[in-house]
Amino acid sequence: MKRVVLVTGTDTGVGKTTISVALLGAWARRGWRVRPYKPIETGLCERSVDSDASRLALAVGLQEPQTAYLRFKMPVAPEAAAAAEGKRIDVDRLVEACRALPGDCILIEGAGGLLVPIAPGFVVADLALALGARLLLVGRTQLGTINHTLLTLAEARRRGLLVCGVILNRLRADIGPEESDTLRLIASHGGITPLGPFPWSEQQDVDTLATLAARHLPIEALFDQAFDTKQSAGDGLE
Repeated sequence: MKRVVLVTGTDTGVGKTTISVALLGAWARRGWRVRPYKPIETGLCERSVDSDASRLALAVGLQEPQTAYLRFKMPVAPEAAAAAEGKRIDVDRLVEACRALPGDCILIEGAGGLLVPIAPGFVVADLALALGARLLLVGRTQLGTINHTLLTLAEARRRGLLVCGVILNRLRADIGPEESDTLRLIASHGGITPLGPFPWSEQQDVDTLATLAARHLPIEALFDQAFDTKQSAGDGLE
């Protein structure tokens, strides 16, 4: 049975790709094969080389065409980016492309957050539901993340989506005073204890990120929760 985890963010620019690469690299070191996919990516042109899909591919030794499906030029929500090119994303084909991926464990990196529009009447959360995916939520550590994280958790539960983990990611070297209570307050009000924080690193290569993941995240437990290897129930890591 194919198992799918969809990595989504509390906002755009929170480090979904960094966390995905870190986990893929750490899991690969343990011999756990996970197939990554970035089905929709915006803000790219034909000459773009440093894409999210290429970083995911590099993490597991694939080529970018194997981890990408749709790409658009404008750096906006997929529905708007497609419309700017006179197109409309066919959600049935999108879902089928994700379902057709080889392998038993699939990591899908979403576009932005849970309610980012993909097509009329279809958002990232709908893609997760269509794939029967669990959610791995990535948020920043800075001020505002409590509200964004709790809103995303509430919407995921409203839609019947299981959140297998929340990872907070540092986007800069300095640590603000808000970090002292962020994890506790999200756990208290959201019912799930965030993992991390995942440390800031100027080096974004796979080896460095995989090493940081092994040091700062419960790699084995995350794998079990993401891919239901132990038939767990309810919300994810407490």
